[in-house]
Order: sequence, then structure tokens, then C-alpha cells
Amino acid sequence: MRGKAIEFITIEDVRQLIVDGVSESLNIEFKLDIPVSPEEQKARRAKDPSLSVPRGWQGSGSISNFGRDALAEEIVAFANADGGTLILGMEETEAAPPRASRLNLLPNVFDLERRLRDAFNDCIEPRLPYLAVRSLVTENDGSGIVLIETSPSSLGPHWVKKSRKPTIRREDRCDTLSMPELHDMLLRRARSLDEAAARLVEERSRFQKHFADHLVHLKPANFLGGPNDTGVPVWLKQTGQAALGLQVTIVPHFGIGLPRLESFNGLVPDPGAIGILQGSERRPTHWIETYTYVEGSGRKILGGMTSRQEGGFDKTVTVMRDGLVTVSFVQVRPTSYCTCTADLVITAAGFAVGLFDRLRRKSSYPAAPADVSVDIHTMGEVGIGRFDGFNGGAVFGRLASRTVFPIYTLGDSQDISVLLNEISGDLMNAGGVDATSINPVAWLDES
Repeated sequence: MRGKAIEFITIEDVRQLIVDGVSESLNIEFKLDIPVSPEEQKARRAKDPSLSVPRGWQGSGSISNFGRDALAEEIVAFANADGGTLILGMEETEAAPPRASRLNLLPNVFDLERRLRDAFNDCIEPRLPYLAVRSLVTENDGSGIVLIETSPSSLGPHWVKKSRKPTIRREDRCDTLSMPELHDMLLRRARSLDEAAARLVEERSRFQKHFADHLVHLKPANFLGGPNDTGVPVWLKQTGQAALGLQVTIVPHFGIGLPRLESFNGLVPDPGAIGILQGSERRPTHWIETYTYVEGSGRKILGGMTSRQEGGFDKTVTVMRDGLVTVSFVQVRPTSYCTCTADLVITAAGFAVGLFDRLRRKSSYPAAPADVSVDIHTMGEVGIGRFDGFNGGAVFGRLASRTVFPIYTLGDSQDISVLLNEISGDLMNAGGVDATSINPVAWLDES
């Protein structure tokens, strides 16, 4: 079972733990059922003296606050250490260390899976970057077991809201973090966030230079103004053109550490992943196809892959094994056609975020949080436009020579639609228009 993604674990894999006599360890914990408080145990035994082992879910079909927090402390302990899996519905031996003994099938595990996921999201702080809860149904009546998995987290220390007690896994037990450990974990977290912020600044500065250098390269060498950037504005103005460049940069809060990255295959989002909502209708777009060229033209670089397509719409996509993703374009067009539309911005942002989301799902941190930046550079008169085919496609405002959007934080995959709507709203604000004037975006990458 070790090393196998949770979505591929079968009940046979779990039964093999019993055959092999696997014991609880740094990365695995067994629970017969949801824990019951001593007070509840006493009350139940008073009603039924023959009850030897009071059961939480089996006994009541509900999750008490005590049981929720007891399980959450085990999950937090894994996250604050090296990650691990809790098997709910496994009886263990009494000998130390406890070993897998036999399955204790729990009723209605599909409902239990849903309730546990909601409960953990509500009671663990800060939110875990990765938490997977999966039920394995073994019987026709819906009974089975539940697997709960989390990865090591650099966002720790994590704790349970009610007790505010940060726990950590030590060998086969859940323990409380000592003050020196707590202090060290906080320092490592702050250092990781500082490093991510510094890298974001570095990538943004690099694109700013690339935009200026690219325009110098495009300008005819014999054009008035000389061979350097001082002649670019004159060239654009006299030829009735404008320049627009955009880069989306994604830097994870901590390196996701993929061992290998050989191509873009499997990383490109679904062509119809970006949809525009019009009333209750979602109208899929295929703007992402603009960037699908990367699947056949990727080039290996130290630590990752890159791909560039030149022409009137010069695009560059770079993905690194540690999770860094940049998607950029530069174009020079007649002023009347050089518009920074929501289509251009959301396509680049959606493609970048989709790449990162698929990349992190291949790693040990499938919900690794990241900072996302959007930088727009212009030269000449560049207006702003809404989505093509919506709201009349009007062009308004004028972008400054550099427009720096706020830094966004990407959580799990469910946050992508929210992120894209924040970006499109900020684009409208940059043009002096209310953010609510643009149709909402709905992300759906069926990978």
C-alpha cells in the first residue's frame, strides 16, 4: 500500500496489511471506529452493561465533537511530521506496537467520508495543503472502511481549533509539539514564504527586461532612434502600432519536488476548462488551445521544461520540477487591434493555473498552496476589453506602461474559479470599470 496513491488503493491492499502483520508506525495509524469520550462511554455502559467497546459511528451514526477532534489531532500530527494515512475501521492487536488484526466494517461509509471531510476542513488550522478522505465500500449495504491521508506540510504548525494543541507523530503515537519544535517550525515556515516572495519578484523583473529586449529585437535596426530601446516608442508611434506583454507567474509556498519532468504531456488543461457564465448557462471556450502547442514542442532545461512559439503572438511557457510556472506572451499590433482583453488575460492565467494544478497533483503535495502574480506591460495606446462576444466587446480605458496586479493565493483546485474571477475583476478595475461589469468565469478541468 505504501507509495500508492490513495485513489488507487483497494480493499485487497488493506487486507494485505493484516496478512503481513503491519504495525502502526510513523506513517500509519489504525482506528477501530470514531473515538468516544469517557463520559459518553460511561453513559452508554450504564444503559447497556454488556457493551464492551463503545463505538462512535457504529453506535450512533454521528460524529461527536470529541470524536472529530480526536481524529483531527492524529491527522494534524501526520501533517506536522512526515505525512501519513489513518485507516478507520481496522481492529488492532493489544501488543505494542499495535498491528493490523482484522477489518471492523463501518456502516454507510460514503456518508461518513463526506462528513469527515467537512469536519476536518472546519476544525483544523491553518488549512491543510493536502487532505484526502476516501471510503472503500466492501458490502452491498454500503459498509466498509475509510482512508484518511495527509502529506507533510510546510504551512505548519497545524492544530485543532478547540484545543489549539499542535500535535506531531513520533514513531507510532501522536504527541504534543514541544516549544523548541514549535519555534523551529514557525521559523521554517516564515523562511519558506520569504523565499517564495523573493522568487516571485525575481521572475517578474526578468519578464520586465524580456519585454523591453524583445521590442528592441523587433524594431528595425535602421529605424530612427538608434539600435536601443530609445527608438522603440518612436517606431511604434510612427508605424501606428502598440505593444502588449503579459506574464502569469506561479510560485508554490514550498517546492513540490517532482523527481522527473520529461514533457508537458498530461499537464495541459482541457481545452474547454474555461467557461463563461451567462445567467445559469456555462459557455465553454477553447481559448486554452492557443497554448496547446507546448505538448509537441517542449524543450528540457535544467530543472524543468520550456516551450516558445514565435510569430505575431510570441508565447513562452516554462514549468519547473519544484512547481514554478510562468506563462507569458508579447505582441505588437496596429493600435486599433492592440487591446488587452479579458480573453487574453484569463486564458494565460487559466492555462498557467491549470498547468500548476496538474503538476502538483503528480507530486506528494497535490494541494500545495502558491502565490500567483499577473504583470502587464505596454508601450503605446493599449485599451482594455471584456470577453469577446459578451457585453458588446467594448474597449475602454488605457493601461499604464506597467500594471501590477495584487498577489493572489491559490489553495486547492476548488479555488481556481474564484482566482480567475478575481483576476478578471481586477482587470476591469484597471480600466476604471466596476468588476461586476464582466461575466463570471467557471473553471472545469476534467482530467
